[in-house]
Amino acid sequence: MKVAIIATDLDGTFLRDDHQFDHHRFQAQFDHHRFQAQLDQMNAQGQHFVVASGNQLQHCIDVFDGINGELTYVAENGGLVIDNHGNVLAESLIEPALYQELLVYVATEPALAGAEISVSGKQGAYIRPQDDSPIMRYYLSRLQVVPSLSAIDDHIYKATFSWQATDADAHAALINQQFAGRLRATVSGGNGLDVIPPHVNKATGLAYLQQHWHVVPSQTAAFGDNGNDLEMLREADYSFAMQNAIAPVKEMATYLTSHDNNHDGVLATIDTLI
Repeated sequence: MKVAIIATDLDGTFLRDDHQFDHHRFQAQFDHHRFQAQLDQMNAQGQHFVVASGNQLQHCIDVFDGINGELTYVAENGGLVIDNHGNVLAESLIEPALYQELLVYVATEPALAGAEISVSGKQGAYIRPQDDSPIMRYYLSRLQVVPSLSAIDDHIYKATFSWQATDADAHAALINQQFAGRLRATVSGGNGLDVIPPHVNKATGLAYLQQHWHVVPSQTAAFGDNGNDLEMLREADYSFAMQNAIAPVKEMATYLTSHDNNHDGVLATIDTLI
């Protein structure tokens, strides 16, 4: 089975639960070597490896620190498509007035009280002092702690909201009702959701690259585990749900990986695609 594009989500998919694709330091060299060898082969054969993540671009780049070769990033849940040379291929921004309206709504809607907030922009990521935490600092690079998120002067790709010990689906429904047709909330994992322009998702980024590289869905493989991967999986005939994926992803995908994310399910499947 040969494909021209291999696209993968990161958390819960390509990465293990410890946020690595190497389990511990004794195995690190092997697993990095394993993926490096795969990427070398993909590059040599003209296959494209695409990192498709809800995460900030710089975080995605940091994940692959030490890996050499051609990578393309669909970051910010599709808001930014960029190659590893820094060439922006496509981007979608939240309009400033709409961004301000979103901040006010989340701050004043009682059902959304207590949200931790981060904002992804072109120049970096932004949080308030009260939201500063190790997990925020893991996911956000080029991070600025600012007194007010409403005073940011940047191109905004995405706003992320999370609540302690609360399922984000109900919160996403509220935001989607309030901003129907103007913004879209997509659950990125358990307690968190991303708010992005309504037409933006990982699939729009992947579809752009398919057009850019003249690749059709029958030449595309994609891997995912969560709700924000569903649209992307529909763009690929070789759509793989992880063993650890949520039920809707398993129902939608054509294939199931032989291993979960903690046992290199993506790396094992890539071996069959190159």
